[in-house]
Amino acid sequence: MSSIQWPGAAALAWVPGVRNGVPPSRVEPLLGGSVNDSWRVDTAQGRFVLRIDGPAWRRPGVDRDREQQLHEAAAQAGLAPRLLLRSEADGLQVSEYLDGRCWSEEDYSQPLQLRRLGERLARLHAVEVPTGVEPFDPVACAREYLHAIGSGLLTDPRERQVLAAINTAARRVADGTVGHSIVHGDLAHGNVLDGAQLWLLDWEYSQCADPLYDVACALAYYPQAQLHAPQLLASAGLGGPGLAERLTAAIRVYQGLSGLWDRARANLRSP
Repeated sequence: MSSIQWPGAAALAWVPGVRNGVPPSRVEPLLGGSVNDSWRVDTAQGRFVLRIDGPAWRRPGVDRDREQQLHEAAAQAGLAPRLLLRSEADGLQVSEYLDGRCWSEEDYSQPLQLRRLGERLARLHAVEVPTGVEPFDPVACAREYLHAIGSGLLTDPRERQVLAAINTAARRVADGTVGHSIVHGDLAHGNVLDGAQLWLLDWEYSQCADPLYDVACALAYYPQAQLHAPQLLASAGLGGPGLAERLTAAIRVYQGLSGLWDRARANLRSP
C-alpha cells in the first residue's frame, strides 16, 4: 500500500457529496487493476469509485472516448457499473460502487463460473454498438504497440514476423465472422465482479469486434479454462463452421498483442 499515491482534495472534489470542505466518510484503495489507480469513496450521497488515470506507461493503446461509449452502453444494459462523470482533462472518472468480490484465477477453472461468464458475454454481445465506434484492427493495434516499443520501422525481422503472425491470425478470425459486437477485451480476473450478478469492470480495452475475441481473451489469459472452452462458447452463444480454427486464431491474436503490450509498457516506463 505504501506505493499508492492517495487522491488529493482536487480529485476527491469530483465525487458527489465532497463539496465545500465536507470530507468523505471513507476512502480506501481498490485492488485488481494494473492500468489506473482506483478508490472506493463513501459520502452522504452514496458509495462511489474514483478512478485516476495511471501514468502513460501503464496504458498503451487506451482510447478514452471509445472506452466511455462502450462502457456506457454496457452499463445501460446492466452489465457494468454506471459511469457518473468523466473529466478527460483531469484524467479521472467517477462511477457507482457495487458490492461483490473480484474473481480469482481459480474461477477460470470452474465450469459453472465459466458458464455464468459466457451468459454475461452473450448479453453484452447483443448490445447495439454505438454509432461511430471503429471496428477493432489487430494489426493497427500491433503497430501502435511496436511504435511505443521503438520498432515502428520494423527493421527487426522478429518484429515483422510478429506482425505477420497477428495479421494472418486476424484474417482467419474474420473469415466466417458473424459480425461485430461490443467486446470487453480485457477479461482479467480483477475485471470480473461477482455479486448479485456478474459485472464487467475496467473498459479501457473494449472494442467493436467479433464476439469470439472475448472468449479468446479469457482462454489466452487463463489456459486452465481451455478444458471447458466448449461450455464457455455454448453459453456465450458462439458456434458456426470453422469455430475451432477461428478460436485458435483469435487466441493467437491475443497472445501476440499481449506480448507487445507488455513490452510497450516496459519501454514507456523506461526513462
